[in-house]
Parts: sequence; structure tokens; C-alpha cells
Amino acid sequence: MNRLILLICLSFIVISAKAEEPVLKPEMKGGVIKGIVMDNAMDIPVEYATVSVYNMADSSLIDGTITDEKGAFELAKMKPGKYFVEITFIGYNKAIVRNIPIDRNRNLADLKIVNLRQASEALNEVVVTSERAPVQYQIDKKVIPVSRQITAASGTAVDVLENVPSVSVDIEGNVSLRGNSNFTVLVDGKPSILDASDILQQMPASVIENIEIITNPSAKYDPEGTAGIINIITKKNTEKGLNGVANLSMGSQENRSGDILINYRKKKWNWNLGLDYSNRQFEGTTKTENRTIYEGVTSSVLSDGEAKMKRLGYGIRTGFDFDIDSKNQISFGFRYGNRDMERGSVLDYQEFDSNDPERILYDSEDLWEKEMTFVNSNFSYTRKFSGKGHQLASQVTYSHRGSGDEQSTNELFDANGNQTSGKIATEDGPGTRWEIRSDYTLPLGKDAKFELGYQGQIRSSEADTKQEDYNVVSKQYEPQPLYSHDVTYDQQVHGLYTTYASKIGKFGYQLGFRSEYTNREIDFKDESEIFTIKRWDFFPTIHTQMDLGSDNQLMASYTRRIQRPRGYWLEPFVTWTDAYNVRQGNPDLNPEYIDSYELAYSKRFGDQSVTFETYYKVTHNKIESVRYPWEEQGNVMKSTSVNVGNDYSLGMEATINLSFGKWFKNDLIGNFYHYKEEGDFTLTNSSDEDIYKDFSTKSYNWSLRNNSTIIFDPKTRVQFTANYQSETNWAQGKRKGFFTTSAALKRDFMKRRLSATFQVRDIFGTAKHETLYEGDNFYNFSRFSHKSPTFNLKLSFKINNYKMKRERGSEGGVDVEEFEM
Repeated sequence: MNRLILLICLSFIVISAKAEEPVLKPEMKGGVIKGIVMDNAMDIPVEYATVSVYNMADSSLIDGTITDEKGAFELAKMKPGKYFVEITFIGYNKAIVRNIPIDRNRNLADLKIVNLRQASEALNEVVVTSERAPVQYQIDKKVIPVSRQITAASGTAVDVLENVPSVSVDIEGNVSLRGNSNFTVLVDGKPSILDASDILQQMPASVIENIEIITNPSAKYDPEGTAGIINIITKKNTEKGLNGVANLSMGSQENRSGDILINYRKKKWNWNLGLDYSNRQFEGTTKTENRTIYEGVTSSVLSDGEAKMKRLGYGIRTGFDFDIDSKNQISFGFRYGNRDMERGSVLDYQEFDSNDPERILYDSEDLWEKEMTFVNSNFSYTRKFSGKGHQLASQVTYSHRGSGDEQSTNELFDANGNQTSGKIATEDGPGTRWEIRSDYTLPLGKDAKFELGYQGQIRSSEADTKQEDYNVVSKQYEPQPLYSHDVTYDQQVHGLYTTYASKIGKFGYQLGFRSEYTNREIDFKDESEIFTIKRWDFFPTIHTQMDLGSDNQLMASYTRRIQRPRGYWLEPFVTWTDAYNVRQGNPDLNPEYIDSYELAYSKRFGDQSVTFETYYKVTHNKIESVRYPWEEQGNVMKSTSVNVGNDYSLGMEATINLSFGKWFKNDLIGNFYHYKEEGDFTLTNSSDEDIYKDFSTKSYNWSLRNNSTIIFDPKTRVQFTANYQSETNWAQGKRKGFFTTSAALKRDFMKRRLSATFQVRDIFGTAKHETLYEGDNFYNFSRFSHKSPTFNLKLSFKINNYKMKRERGSEGGVDVEEFEM
């Protein structure tokens, strides 16, 4: 395998050395009009924008094309004359560049950068208030500008995702992508050592520019995560000189946070420095009811009390970009952070069984703590060759997670306050991740492009688990070797991909294929066992897009993805999570494979737009967490992970963006899907008897979210958000539906340099989280209710020129400029 990696690297070096080509000048028999289309607010390329060229004399249509992934376009074989170019894309104002001459002396018209502005701009003297489109649809992703989500301004990425198409968030902050929690999170397109949930929970919304939702990624992306990819794009600035933004947030339940981002650009250099601190917590009440049946005896355990969760973190990030020359660029980024998490509860318990109905009363004090430091760094180099878009980009990313000390303490006390039992479970161990990737892009004529790339991931981690039980006689905690283990995980994944994109008229397509080799080894040191997997996997992708004209778009795609089992799913030993629950991993788990089909249609009516997306997904080797009473102790539940079969999801998602004048805007997002699971598993009991369990289920699920914004003036706006999630069935239970509401008021001061946002979340206290699991011989119910409503005030201050500037005139929603040679 090492020889294969060396051969791949040598191949890219040869490509880099030989790929230089002479610049092709425009043919004398025809002129060329070219340029790059960029989003003015986000400074990112606009892919698949429609570019049309017209004759200045009679406005007749001469030719047209669409932009590539870099936002670039080129129109060749233009006859002598004067032209104007019109550029359109759904969600943007139309841009027109006039008076473009083509003659013998000027056969190349380079428009350079043409900026598209988000629709619905309001002009007040020289200040522009740009109400950015809530969702921007591209051929393979949805882009969500975070600035529109003012009800989430002081929160984290999770709070932003509450109002995003294709994403659902429960009351505890658990995120799922179209009903699936197995997805990949990237930051600026780069992976992290942190789990997806940790990244989303710790990333402040104030440092995020956009969030990209990629439900059907192309072969260029890592296929890990059956549901797709959530890519967080952090704020950057291309203005020269020193600029930045600082945020401070204070709220109820002792919530507070702050961050600052400074950027300095001069000539070929661009530096940035960011600091962030957050202390987020929430309180609530919890109630559980558990019943188990063992050897004809029904045991019941009831509890209720107070619970509290806390997340404390801080971090620093810095980096630079350097343009060596017009064809070579390097960049470096570094981030260090610390996360301290706690989850605790004080509960009153009642315990009884069918043989003795007298209730035993006692109290429980539970505390889960985890402290972790992490480092992420990356270095990239880009080499550009002759010809627009012809380049080789390479990147090395290193992530390290500290020991990650985790401790769970569960203690029971009788009515007199005497401790009757206790368990302390600890787990620690560092983890590292290397990623090496190289991407080569070769344009093939005006409308075609070929890509070839390599991506290698090397992960290593260690988990050292220990348990101590309380001895009521000695009143001391004593080690339990039976539940103390040491496991190491090593995994390498090497992937090669290729894509080809082209278009026929107004029909664009991209074909991709990726192959990956996985080498995974789990070393269970206690038992001297090693579990090894060596396997090749293959992932085809297809993306298509049709421009139907008049602001109509039709997109269709197919992708295949994979979800490899997580580390703790594979641990082949029993671990206590509290006094009544244990888990045991399954090292024989096979990965999940998913086939995903999507069809989307988008239409814009002036300031209004509507989008419909239909999707169908099939998951093979579905991994489920199976619960059942642990026979060694009748009132304790045991959970493990198994491959049960296949599941199927067929649904439709609709987004309707309405604008009632410049003062009121409303975004409505709905999702409806039918879920079916067909599977089974076999459980071996203590008597070595195999017990067959059916794991099939089906249900209809839906969600509805509405986001209303009232704009009083360019400096003041109010936003109200309502979110409903329907009841969802599982093979062994269900999650009940819930409804939540939020509101926010935002006001700008000091010529928009200072802004204040006041938020209220869960206004009516309706965000309850209720789950139910049941089987032939058990019943588990739990409910958690937040202490609501919660309040927060966020202040944001812009330093120097960290703000948008108006550069062009606007006439009736059209950005116009004159071309200058």
C-alpha cells in the first residue's frame, strides 16, 4: 500500500511538471468575451449562472453559456460589433454589462469580476441593506447565509441549523440530516478530529459566514456519512488593510460568550486571527419510567428530578494566505481549543416489582464530565497552469485530540441520606488524524472539465476504560477489572476519484467515480484479540442540471455513500453508562451503504421563489442500536449495535420564499417522507438459545418550519420562527412530536458599525423531548423539559471596513455597469 501511495504522489509531480501549456490567444476569425461571476455578499463563485450576450443595436440574442464551478465563463467566435452581457441566477438581481466592443484591434473583452447581488436590496441614502436569499441552490448543494438567522445570532451552528432545509434538530440539540444522524461535518471543506455533534455544538454562529448542505455529494468528496455533508464556511474578508468584527453575548441561565476575528491584508499577504469563548448551559426537569420482565417478575423503576447541561469552551485560530506569484499560492491555518462538558442530575427514585409492591425510595446523583483539548492545522499549495481553471491543488491536514478525560459518576442514597451504591466509569485516550489530498483539474474546451484526485486518511486512537464500584462496608470505591479495558483503533482509507463535467446546450452533467481501500485494525489488549478489515469500496455519482429559462431550474442526481462504524460501536465489552443501563459494542459490524436519488425543481417569481425536492434513499446493512433486558440483572437494560437489514426513505421537501414588499418576508420549509425498515436480528441468551427478533417498522413523518421577518427600516427588524417536528416511529419505539417558537429583535447603530440582537427562545415552553422504547419484555419512557423561555442579548461591533460597500448602481433590481477596455 505504501508503494501505491508513493506511485500516486510521483504521478502528480509528473503532471505538475508537464502540464504547463502555452497561452492560446483568441482566434483572429472571432473575438472572445469572458469573465468570472461572484456573489457580491459572500465573495464566492456563482456556479451555473446563465450568461447571455446580446447585440447592442437591436437587443437580439447572439449566444449564451453557463458558469463553471469557479464562476468563470467564456463566449468565443464573436463577430465584430458592440454587445451587452446579461447574467442571471435564481435568488440574485440580474447583472448587465453594456458597451462591450469586439473589432480587429480588440478581439478579447475580459470583464474580469462581475458581481451578482442577492435579490431585494433597499436603498437608503448611501446605505444598502441586503436581505440575502434564505437558501441558494446549486447543482450539488444548498448554501445558507447565516446572517438571515437572527434568532440564532448568539448561538451555535446547531441553532442556525434549526431553520435550514433538509436538517432537523431536537430539543437536546441532536442534529439529523433528513432523519439520519450519520453525516460528515467539514469546516471550510476540511475534516476535523472532533465528532460531528461536537463541532456543531462548539462553533459560534457569529464566526460562520455560510453553511453548505450537501445531501448528494459528488465523487470528489469523502463518501463517509450516509446522510451527506454539512460544510461550515467561516468568515473571511478580502478588503485591504486591517478589519474585523467582535461579538459579545449574555443570556439567562448564566449563558455568555464572546469572540473576535481580525484580518489584515497587504499586497500578497493576508493574515487572520480569531479568539472565542463560550459558556452555554440549560436546565430542565426529567422523568423516566422503566419496566422489565425477567422470569415472570416485572421490575419497575420510576424517577423524576432536575437536570442540567453545561458546555464551556475557548479557542484560538490563525492563518495566512500568500500569493507567491500569479500561478502559485500557499496557505496555512491553525486552530487550538479546549472543551469542558458536564451533564448532571439529581433524581428521586421509586423501585418495586410484581412480587413485592412495596416501594423502595431513594435518591440518585449523576454527573458526566468530559474535558478535551484539540488542535487542527492545515497547509495547502495551489499551482495554476496556462488556461483558466487548469490547476493542481494539494493539502495536508493534521488533527490531534488530547486525552479527552471522560468520567461518569452515579451514586444512590437511601431515605436517610446514606450511600447504598455507586459507580465511577472513566475513559481517556488521545486520537490523531492525518489527511493528504491532491486534486488536478483540466479544462477541456469551453464547456468540459476533467478532474482527478487522491485522498488519504490515517486515523489512530486509544480508549482506556476503567470502572470503580462503591463498597458499602469500607465506604470506598474499588476497581473492577471485569469492566476495565484498553483498546486501540487504527484505520487507513486511501481513495482515488475522477469526474468529468460537460454540457449540451442548456443541459449540464457531471459523471464521477471513486474507489477506496480501507485497512482497519482494532486491538483488544485485554483479550489479546485483533479485529481486522481490509476491503475495497466503489462509489459512482451522477449530477445533472437543466436551465429551463425564465428563472427555472431542474436538477437530478445519484450518489452512493458509506457509513463506517464508529469506535464505541465496536468495543467488544460491557460498559456501564448509569445504574440501570449498560452497552456493549460489536466488532463484527459491517458498514452501511446508501444509494441516494434526488430530483429538484426551482422557480423564481421576482422576489418570490419556490423549490421542490424529491428524494429516495436505500440503506444497506442498516446499523441499529438494539435494547433488551440484561439477564445478569433483571432491571438493567443492555444495548448493542447490529446490522439488521435495509431501510427506505421516500419523501418531498418544499421551500417557499415570499416577499410582501420590502417590509415583510416569509420563508416556509416543509418536509414529508415515508420511512420503512425491513430487518431482524438474533439474540443469544444466557442459556445459549437463539431468540429471533423482528426489527421491521414503517411510518409517515413530517416537519414544518416558518420564519417571518418584519423590516421596520434599514436598521431595525423583527424575526419570528416556529418549528414543528412530527412523531417519529422506530422499530423499538418512537419519539413524540414537539413544537417550539423563537423571536428576535435586531437594531443597528453608529452607521451600522454596532448591532444589538435580543432573542427569546422557546417562548411558550412547548419544547419537550419524549422518547419511548418497548419490546416483548421491557418498556422505557423518558421526558425532558427545558426551563423556558430563555433570553439572550448579543452585541456585534465591526472594526474598520469589515462591512459591505456599494460599488455599482442599481436600477429596478438590476445591477448595471459600463465595460471599459
